[in-house]
Amino acid sequence: MAAQERKLATILAMDVVGYSSMMNKNEAATVKQLRICQGIIETVSKEKSGRIFNTAGDAFMIEFPTTIGAVETAIEIQEKVASHNKRVSQDERLEFRMGVNIGDVTIEGKNLLGDGVNIAARLEGIAPPAGICISESVHSTVRGKVSCTFIDQGVQNLKNIEEPVRAYYADVQFGTVNPNKFKAASGGSLKNKRGLIWVLAATLVVGTYLLTNNFSDRDATSSEINKILVLPLDTQSVDQTTINLGIGVTQDLVAGLSASTAQLKILALNEKPDDLRALVKEVSARYILSGTLRKSGDNIRISVGLMDAESMETVWSEKYDREFSASNIFALQDEMVNGIIDSLVGNGAVLAQEVAKNVSIKGTTDLSGYECVNFVRGQYFKVLSPDMHASGLKCLRQAVIDDPDYKDAWHLLGHMVAWGYALYAPHYQPISKEGLSEAVEAVEAAIRLNKNFARAYATRAELALYTRSWTEMMRNARKAYELAPNDAYTVGHISYLAAVSGSGCKSSPAIKDKYGIDDKACERLYWGLERAQEANRLDEISTLSFDNYGLAEAYLNTGEWGKALAAMEVVPSPDFHFWNIAMGLSHHHLGNASEARPYLEKAKELHGPDEIKNFSWMWHNIWNREVQLEAWLPVLREYGWE
Repeated sequence: MAAQERKLATILAMDVVGYSSMMNKNEAATVKQLRICQGIIETVSKEKSGRIFNTAGDAFMIEFPTTIGAVETAIEIQEKVASHNKRVSQDERLEFRMGVNIGDVTIEGKNLLGDGVNIAARLEGIAPPAGICISESVHSTVRGKVSCTFIDQGVQNLKNIEEPVRAYYADVQFGTVNPNKFKAASGGSLKNKRGLIWVLAATLVVGTYLLTNNFSDRDATSSEINKILVLPLDTQSVDQTTINLGIGVTQDLVAGLSASTAQLKILALNEKPDDLRALVKEVSARYILSGTLRKSGDNIRISVGLMDAESMETVWSEKYDREFSASNIFALQDEMVNGIIDSLVGNGAVLAQEVAKNVSIKGTTDLSGYECVNFVRGQYFKVLSPDMHASGLKCLRQAVIDDPDYKDAWHLLGHMVAWGYALYAPHYQPISKEGLSEAVEAVEAAIRLNKNFARAYATRAELALYTRSWTEMMRNARKAYELAPNDAYTVGHISYLAAVSGSGCKSSPAIKDKYGIDDKACERLYWGLERAQEANRLDEISTLSFDNYGLAEAYLNTGEWGKALAAMEVVPSPDFHFWNIAMGLSHHHLGNASEARPYLEKAKELHGPDEIKNFSWMWHNIWNREVQLEAWLPVLREYGWE
């Protein structure tokens, strides 16, 4: 067997910060910007005699004949990418982390392997966003010979690197993060009292997501309910590619969960603890996320589970089986991470459901902000009960006082205030029309905290619906859809707004003229139906009801009673008047009077005294449903409405 050829080389490793999240939000724009940045990387590297020997997705490995050339290239690329970023919107800007190391490498065709490469990759992993991290060997060569100075980060214990490495940051701020204020994610000794380091992932792994929650005494339990301990994926492999995939998936999971909401506290471990129960108790984590990665031939399986740390019972698990190759490793990593995060904090809403379940046991008194948000999402939005609405509104008002930077609480406060005005019969109505100013202020606060907060734009669209400002409503609805086309909450919310705004569009010209139905009403109705169908596919397990009401609203307008009934049956809301009306009317028009009666009698009870007057007031003054009102009142009177 021939001996492997080896040499000494300087390696520049780099990849995009938060690439998976950016691709999930806007794939086309992210790919476009990556191609532009790739052109910068290739041009500058070639000028400095660099050779790109490995690239996949957003990651680049570049070999240089000189160490000074490698560092000069890193600086110039960061400068040019930063200059380019000034010409594009903030949402489209890419920032690269970079690591530079000189060391022994093994030559395998055009590829390079070994510790020289691995250390560069690990240094890149602890670099600031838009920053450069170099090893001590590189620092000793380039000190005083390049255009910047360096900040000593001390000895770092890098993952799967046997010997500690002293690291330095380039003392230049190319992007959003000041390297003087950024701390390495893996600093210190691994040989501490437990043989592990746990880090607050939002600060130390992701860097840009700093959790600064200050909970009051009444929120003492919230430090547990929103803490997740993330264990590294167990690969049980000596294959470096498999190990790297496990590391990448774990790090991206931590980054994605941290970015999902500032209220989640993600504690990421560099290695498994000897005594998991003791550690859980020490850090007061409520959930544990762990998993395994197994590779067999050309196939790979990742199994991930979420465990309740108090009972040590698994509350959710998922397996991902995929074909594996070196060329698709980064795409594979992105796909699996996106799937897991979507299940936990996206359309699957596993964490929201878990927190809501705990709230249902604990009760709604003295909820923390995080518990309150998930109570509204996980319980109230399923059943739409007036009592739950009152509890949610109360705790959300407290949540924004406790944490004025909690955008999700601000948005939900706006949404709940709006529904306090519009969703319930006047007999129960907790919000007057004048009180809607609180909703407007809350939604605008959420948008100020995040100008790309799709759900807030959807609620802004709802507020425009109440004043029949159709152009303004659709502008905000389309903005919300553009920002989050794969979020069941957002797409479902705007679906029923658009469908409602198209009510009566199929009426005769005389009726349209009588009620001022505009020429674009049917366009809005069918746009809403399309969004409802999309949201229904996204919300496969019916964690929300928005999409079902969007479908029902459209089908009630088109007279497709069977479809309306099917949409409503999967989201039972016996304390919500409109659910009972939709169920009752659908049964009535399908010829099932005996089935219709209990629903319409319940709706009558929920509307209180003068039910016809109350119902008519809501349909005329809020919901743009005069045509429906004219058609439905005779039916309601058949069932005893007065």
